[in-house]
Amino acid sequence: MEINAKILKKLLAKKYRQEFSLCILEGEKIINDNLDKVVKIFEHDDLRNLQTYTGRVAVAKIPQPTTPTTPFLVLDHIQDPGNMGTILRTALAFGFNTIYTLSCVDPYSPKVIRASSGMALQLNIIDTDLNGLPRDAIYYLADINGGQPQPITEKNFGIVLGNEGQGIDPALYKLPHKVFTIPMSSVCESLNVAVAGAIIMCYTKFYEWT
Repeated sequence: MEINAKILKKLLAKKYRQEFSLCILEGEKIINDNLDKVVKIFEHDDLRNLQTYTGRVAVAKIPQPTTPTTPFLVLDHIQDPGNMGTILRTALAFGFNTIYTLSCVDPYSPKVIRASSGMALQLNIIDTDLNGLPRDAIYYLADINGGQPQPITEKNFGIVLGNEGQGIDPALYKLPHKVFTIPMSSVCESLNVAVAGAIIMCYTKFYEWT
């Protein structure tokens, strides 16, 4: 398949990203950080008929899922591209290299890739449903009605982050799990899911650092 400006325009839609297993990269750093996946680079002159872009743009292969690793994240119905991108970037920083997505915003959309600074392409992202999650792991569910966080001692575990407005799907509570809440002032009822995810991932790494 010839990757031309017409294909580039199609890749703005999830349908075609999935069909072609390709996504769009914007920005020099994001492109350079993912050169091993880039299959085509469009220079500025190539894009003169596409007002969407102001600089170089690349088309890259979407990585295929590989063998899951632990610890991992489960993202349940995360819909905001900014939140998704921030979570993915943070996950890579703290060693959560496998991400299970359950009915989430497309992690390879241009908005998510920008928000993740291109780190979405460095992760093992597995789009699945409840039946595709590991059955031999312990799931730590972030919930405002949980208990105080305790040191995580399990070797095979996942952190579950729920939808921005609805929280975690009740079906996930049927898995082997523990529920915990981030301690905070009573003045604040909740945290942004990306912020909460960063705190939780950092918390789990704390016991490895000390």
